[in-house]
Amino acid sequence: MACQNCGASDTIKAHLIPEAFVMEVKVERGEQLLIVHEGQARPKVSNTGNYDPSLLCAACDGILGRWEGYAYTLFKRLRGVRAELGSFAAMGHVDGDQILRFAAGIAWKFTATQKHFGKIDIGPYSSLLKEVAFENAPIPSSVDVAVVRLVELDGDVYYYREPVPARHGGINSVRFSVGSFVIYLKTDKRPNDRTMPPECWLKGRSEGKFLIAPAEYFTEGKLHRELAMKDPVRRFFGDMRTRKQTRTQNK
Repeated sequence: MACQNCGASDTIKAHLIPEAFVMEVKVERGEQLLIVHEGQARPKVSNTGNYDPSLLCAACDGILGRWEGYAYTLFKRLRGVRAELGSFAAMGHVDGDQILRFAAGIAWKFTATQKHFGKIDIGPYSSLLKEVAFENAPIPSSVDVAVVRLVELDGDVYYYREPVPARHGGINSVRFSVGSFVIYLKTDKRPNDRTMPPECWLKGRSEGKFLIAPAEYFTEGKLHRELAMKDPVRRFFGDMRTRKQTRTQNK
């Protein structure tokens, strides 16, 4: 298969969600991931998350890797920011456009991947996001990005959510979560949703804010709790705990 960006014939195993974010879900080495797709009867057990071997060549994957590396470092720093739940915390210095290009690249991969990997349809915005992510194209007013940090009782979340088309405050968007953060990528010609202050929308900003919110109030947190209570997810977590106890006893 040819690279779906440049057409090169030599594609690689390109991770859909960057492997660095996937590995953050693990508490310790030796754990595995359970990937659950809506409507899929059997979840997939994985060590590093989903990858598509027919999506990108190494060079094009590297272009997205630049934005992904910036987002990973930024989110790691922002998890150290202390603020009250429900408040808007200052990011300090931030390159808002790099965060937007990161989000555009993740969303585009899921428009270009295969159906069994969670392919989404966002119409003409797929090609627009491709230009923004790969070609460093000017960012139109119809695209912007905002982030929300989800907090569990112990401060972190142990899951991620792949991109899905969504509506936020009546505005079309692509929504996904990594590293304890929910990312809203606006894909709509209408003005930005006013649910969050203007400084939470990061396009063109060198400073910004993000909302700190309880995970249980968000779809991501609710889905995680619901799935964790049902088989086969509950059984998977039980088996994982048993393996952990065995490893501890054998040390």
